[in-house]
Amino acid sequence: MPGKTKKPKKMTAREKAARAEAKKRLQEKGVIPPDKPKLNRKKFAKEILTEWEAAEEKADLAFYLYQAVFNMVGKDMREVTPEQVGVLKALKIALETRKFTEALKAEGRAQYTIGEYVDKVFAPIMRL
Repeated sequence: MPGKTKKPKKMTAREKAARAEAKKRLQEKGVIPPDKPKLNRKKFAKEILTEWEAAEEKADLAFYLYQAVFNMVGKDMREVTPEQVGVLKALKIALETRKFTEALKAEGRAQYTIGEYVDKVFAPIMRL
């Protein structure tokens, strides 16, 4: 059938070993960079949150947070990475939180339950 492409055949164990050896040699020569260590996500999150909480002038950080967000996402994104989806979900939560609080004010309410907030704002976005 025209237009169909063949799937590449699976590499044999010998081919995989040869590639791994070639990669190792090239890394030793400095032709390609060494493997990057995996990010310890839990440790990274703890460090960043500790630093954020310790920071003074929280209002000043709002400008830098805005700048950071729009350095990661924008109208001209070609591909959307999982990291960018996370940033976009955070933006959506902020927008929906504003709508939620405005609706509460319209009802004459100033308080709400955590469950109400989770059901109406947080959970629907996290399910996306």
